[in-house]
Amino acid sequence: MNRKKANLKILIIGFLVVVIFSALLINVYAVTILGIHYRSKTDIRLYSGDANTITTVKQANRGKIFDCNGNIIAQDIETYTIYAILDSSRPNASNKPAYVQDIDYTAQVLAPILNMSEESLITYLSKDNYQVEFGAFGRNLSLATKEEIESYDLPGIEFTKTISRNYPLGIFASHIIGFAQFDDTLSALVGKMGIENIYNKELTGVNGYIKYQVNKSGYTLPDGLIKEVDAIDGDDIYLTLDRNIQETLEMSLAETMTTKSAEKAFGAVMEVETGKILAWGGYPTFDPSDLDIEDYTNLGTQYAYEPGSTMKTFTYAAAIDTGVYDGDATFNSATFYMGIKNGKAIRVSDINDAIEKISNSRYKSWGYISYDTGYKYSSNVGIASLLTEYLDPSVFEEYLDKFGFFNKVGFDGFTEVAGVKNFNYPIEKIALGYGQGSSVTMVQMLQAFSAIFNDGTMIKPYIVQQIKNAASGESEYLASTTIVGTPIKESTAKQVQDLMYQVVNASDGSGKHYQVSEVEVLGKTGTAQYFENGSYSTSKVITSVVLAFPADDPKIMVYYAFLSDYNEYLHANTEPITNLVKKIAVNYGLTTTTETDVVDTTEYYDVDTYTMPSLVNHTMEYALYKLKDMTLNIIMLGNGDQIIDQYPNDSETLITNQSVLLLTNDDQILMPNVIGFSRKEIAALWDMTKIAVTIDGYGLVSAQSINEGSLLYPNSELTVTLTE
Repeated sequence: MNRKKANLKILIIGFLVVVIFSALLINVYAVTILGIHYRSKTDIRLYSGDANTITTVKQANRGKIFDCNGNIIAQDIETYTIYAILDSSRPNASNKPAYVQDIDYTAQVLAPILNMSEESLITYLSKDNYQVEFGAFGRNLSLATKEEIESYDLPGIEFTKTISRNYPLGIFASHIIGFAQFDDTLSALVGKMGIENIYNKELTGVNGYIKYQVNKSGYTLPDGLIKEVDAIDGDDIYLTLDRNIQETLEMSLAETMTTKSAEKAFGAVMEVETGKILAWGGYPTFDPSDLDIEDYTNLGTQYAYEPGSTMKTFTYAAAIDTGVYDGDATFNSATFYMGIKNGKAIRVSDINDAIEKISNSRYKSWGYISYDTGYKYSSNVGIASLLTEYLDPSVFEEYLDKFGFFNKVGFDGFTEVAGVKNFNYPIEKIALGYGQGSSVTMVQMLQAFSAIFNDGTMIKPYIVQQIKNAASGESEYLASTTIVGTPIKESTAKQVQDLMYQVVNASDGSGKHYQVSEVEVLGKTGTAQYFENGSYSTSKVITSVVLAFPADDPKIMVYYAFLSDYNEYLHANTEPITNLVKKIAVNYGLTTTTETDVVDTTEYYDVDTYTMPSLVNHTMEYALYKLKDMTLNIIMLGNGDQIIDQYPNDSETLITNQSVLLLTNDDQILMPNVIGFSRKEIAALWDMTKIAVTIDGYGLVSAQSINEGSLLYPNSELTVTLTE
């Protein structure tokens, strides 16, 4: 009996062994021959065969660039490149097609979104390639565009993420900021100009990576991760620029270019006690997002020009500082006929003995006038008299060196030219006294005038305030005020300030048109003959002015210049410049308004930032859906069902309560309420509606000539008044 039980037990065990062995054989067969795991039914062909190690870059963000108040000037944004898989043999683990199946339908969907013709897309999609891209039309797509395409769930349509540089403020000190572009070789954004280039090392982060294993079809193997290293973002850079002042300077320069038919215009605003540059601009300029660059020259550091009569300030300062100046002494302001005696220039009475003649602007003569009056009237003859009767030219040259002329300033790494000093012949020495014959740069003028306005202490201009580690928030660099010399005594600076006060505030001062009611200003004008093609132009001049305020204790300096044809009203029609002064005075609390007169009407609310989606060629329903979670002032132009234009453009940064203009496919447009609009927003309305628009003043719109709700016609004429 026991023997039978033992045999039965052996039989059962043997049977189980055969079953298990058979199951193993079947599974091995399924795995090796069919590629299917028998028990889990998993297709292991997707995870087998020729495993490769793949390294994927984790893109580091380039550091941001900010103004002094934390407004973003430059930042990275994610964009996308669309591509299509065309190979039908591409496997897919989810049993869904992983390649383009319906070429015609795919082309029909993508054509309006990518702004391509269906025929062009069909040509791309019919190629005998594993995958294709769609050229420039398929690159730099916004997230909104990507999401719209993905909503159609098109088989074989996929995207790669790229990084591009975004400049949300548009034209904004563009030659200072510069631009950066993506370099495929380095797999990073690389600065090509301005701050972006000079501080490329600091702004550039360190890319991370993910290393993992995939099979021959590109699928990640289970537990295939080998190593992952996080990206390190680049440092953030904070500039001294003030957005409010910078944008006003940009508008002023643009208006000067138009109203004066100027070839060039440039200017800067600086704190005289610290050297901080609050605004800096030069025209022609460009939008770094479009790169429509006409001229790469940074006019403030790379353009050397003859400054004209603003240079008289330093001639007078040298004479005062050396004790040879008597402001009450008089000179004959008629044409100065220059002769030579013992190698030095002298004034001669006989025109036949003259080798040069020096005249005032438009050959004016006021008879015998004092030297103080000569400065107020900007007399060239007064300078010639000073340099031949009181101030030795060699001493004047020493002061020019003390003021830093004809030497590079060392302006935060920007490329500079030193200018040219022509000081060999007697006429060159006198001509330099009134700003002709030798060339300087704007940054040199800013530095030199700081000594005048800062009671004798000369300050180096700077524009990079701080460099911060993006991760830790710790400062890698923090700027400070740099004193570069004391070329004149405090008493000298005060006396020159008094002279400059008369230039602007006296009823007969050459700069009287630069007066503003908000604050007392002191200044000096300049008009220089323009040297080109080996000789002085008979029509072109460089008009310039330096202003400082408040007059009793200067805090802010404005330097402004432009190249245009001459007319006698260049220093009379000064609105672009005086509006800039008003804006600064109000912003920095430098107005003469007493504290009790000020009423605070500011509305306070939480400010959020958003990214403007791409809405053009979409339905109104889609646009409102994309904007529904943003607190914005949405203005519909027309009552159509399709968006044909938008402001701001896609990917630009929006803030709470900002105005958004959406132009629809409806010819009947009603006039919106534009009270509170900025000049830039009015310009966008102008561009969309094509009606005639006249803009009067600076600041925000306070009045509009066409009532809200009125129908706009092609011949409608809108006038808006802007006030601070």
